[in-house]
Parts: sequence; C-alpha cells; structure tokens
Amino acid sequence: MVKMAVRDTIEITAGVHSSTTRLTIKQQLERFGAIDICHKIGDPQEDTPWVRFRDGSSADKALDAINRGEVLIDGVTIKAQWRGRKKDSSGGPRGNAAQQGRTSRDIFLEACRGGSKRSRSSSTSRSRRRRGRGRSRSCSRKRRSSSSSKSSSSKSSSRR
Repeated sequence: MVKMAVRDTIEITAGVHSSTTRLTIKQQLERFGAIDICHKIGDPQEDTPWVRFRDGSSADKALDAINRGEVLIDGVTIKAQWRGRKKDSSGGPRGNAAQQGRTSRDIFLEACRGGSKRSRSSSTSRSRRRRGRGRSRSCSRKRRSSSSSKSSSSKSSSRR
C-alpha cells in the first residue's frame, strides 16, 4: 500500500518581515482552521516561516485564500506554497532510522558510545554505586565547608 503525503503545512515565501511576530501569523491563519505549529524565528529570509494545520482541508483553504490575495499580515499581502515534511525524505545521515524502530535518543546514545550496544547498568561498578548511598549531599557539603573554614582559619593564624 502506497502512503500519500499529507499536505497540511504551508510555508510563507513573501510578505512577512523580521518584525512580524509568530502570534500575528497564527492569528491571521487560524480563521481557516486549527493550527498545530506556527514556526517563525528571526529573519524570514534566512529561516522561512511555516504553519502546520491540524487537518489538510484547513491548509488547503488557507493556501487558496493566500493565492487569491485575501490574507494580509501587517498590511502586506503574503505569498505561500506547500511545504514538504522533512520526515518524508529518506536521505540524510540517519537514513530510515524511524522505519528501523530507532528513536533520536537511540541514535544519540549510539553516537556517544561510539556505536557500542552496552547497557547503562554495566557502566557503573557496584562499589561506585554503593559509595554515595550513606550520606546525603547536604551533609557532605556541610563537612566540606567546615573543613575548608578550619583550614582557612589555621592559615590566617599561621600568618600572624
């Protein structure tokens, strides 16, 4: 069975300025339907703003209205187009990690470990785990601070 690409995201290609807020974009486009994500960071020339609607029909209505010139943001007519989802592309360094059942956390941990599949529990020896159980952190801090104050007072007395 071939899965159709979901067309629920549009990217705004013109009419948005760096002073335009994400909330302004969201308020103007919410009249076409519920919005899941409204993305706008900094300068739109560097990072294209995009909006993902909860369902594709809302995105379709919004894009039709934008193409007719009915959507103004900060007094300027905007232009937009369909945006493909980044998840849909199978290229890149991770390949098809999602299809293999691996999460981003799995990929991160593999990279940190250098690809080994060692479990977390075997990374710390039993004696190291037992060592810290007897004292709470606050106690060890008190001991450290009192021992450092003793050493500083003995230094000051030796200077006299």
